[in-house]
Amino acid sequence: MNARTQRLLLFLFALVMVIFMAGCEQLLAELPFINRTPAPTQAIPTAAITPTPTLQGSDTVLPLDEQLNQITLWLPPVFDPENGSAASNIFKQQLEAFTADHEDLTVNVRIKAPTGPGGMLEALSTASLAAPDVLPGLLILSRSEFEKAARQGLLMSVDEIETNLNTGQLFPYADEMTMVKGTRYAFPFAGDALCMTYKPIQVAYPPTRWQEYIQPDAKIMAFPAAEPQGIMPLLLYMSLGGGFGADETVISLREDALQNSLRLLSDGASVNAFPYWLIDYATFEQSWKALKDSNATYAMVWTSQYLAELPENIAMTNLPAPDEKPFTLADGWVLAFPQTSSEQLERYQLLAQYLLEPAFQSRWTEAAGVLPVSEQILPGWKNTAVSGILLEIGRSARSLPRNSVISEVGNLFQQATIEMLRQQTSYIESSNKILKTLSE
Repeated sequence: MNARTQRLLLFLFALVMVIFMAGCEQLLAELPFINRTPAPTQAIPTAAITPTPTLQGSDTVLPLDEQLNQITLWLPPVFDPENGSAASNIFKQQLEAFTADHEDLTVNVRIKAPTGPGGMLEALSTASLAAPDVLPGLLILSRSEFEKAARQGLLMSVDEIETNLNTGQLFPYADEMTMVKGTRYAFPFAGDALCMTYKPIQVAYPPTRWQEYIQPDAKIMAFPAAEPQGIMPLLLYMSLGGGFGADETVISLREDALQNSLRLLSDGASVNAFPYWLIDYATFEQSWKALKDSNATYAMVWTSQYLAELPENIAMTNLPAPDEKPFTLADGWVLAFPQTSSEQLERYQLLAQYLLEPAFQSRWTEAAGVLPVSEQILPGWKNTAVSGILLEIGRSARSLPRNSVISEVGNLFQQATIEMLRQQTSYIESSNKILKTLSE
């Protein structure tokens, strides 16, 4: 075999090997259990797209330039400026006055349920985590929901924020209900206090002290004995100097104040001032109806119930007290700022000033039938007879205790009240039972 033939054979052999190897590579590529790692490909740069978070309801995220010109205000339905009432019209006019004076700003009102799913607190909490851009600049909350929001860190402190409220003239309850753990997280906006109502044609001089009222010839006073928060015994207990301890993690009751408060209920039941059928009353609406239907001579109700109707044949006054110093309890609403409001706080403060302005508050609180938060507001009321009584009630009112207290002792106080009215047990036994339950 010559050299030329050898070179030809080597070329043919090499060609066969190339063809064979190419076939094997194609075969391997078609076997999935071998081809586990895909061949790397060159990355193609793309723009990152982040979906804009939104909440259910009418809240939407606005462009940045629109956000800077708009103030969102959350309100409970009771303060809806579009419900057609006299109070709502005054509220609406005040908002319009604000936008007229600040042409570069628009107020966006959102009505939120006060509690429950989709309510103020839930919406505030959800938006704070998922969609801070839809949070309001400021909002008006009920006292109990405000406390929850403050404890959850959803609201900013207002200790350094100035308003046109004269804090020196605030009623005690109004000042107290804005504080949580020693810090002020809101401004008081409106209130509602417990009072006594009666028919002047039947009563010339209503009693001012419990000892004066609870006598053998006592007339019936209606109150909701089965009310779940135990408001009546709670009021009696606090009016007698009872507190709940400095440690918020443990509720501590004063034994003497507790016994004396239950003793008043027991003594009242024994002279039929508090008849046993009051245990069927669970709401203050029932107390109010009992008076109007002449089933009772007196009724313990909220001032808002009386102010909503202003019946000609019924008068309002302070509840009796243990001594010459009147005492009552109050609830209410506050104006607060979410934590995110700090970024645009200067603009939000402008609107807050309008909503807390005394002249507006005078017109609006009288039309809305709510208790003002300050003495400086009442002189503007047209009904001077009512405003004079409210001044006394406001000065004697203290805020309902914190939520944890009402939650812990409300049911216990309610059960003790029922026991006193049924005269099933002594006030000492009921008092001891409450103290034992709280200590366990």
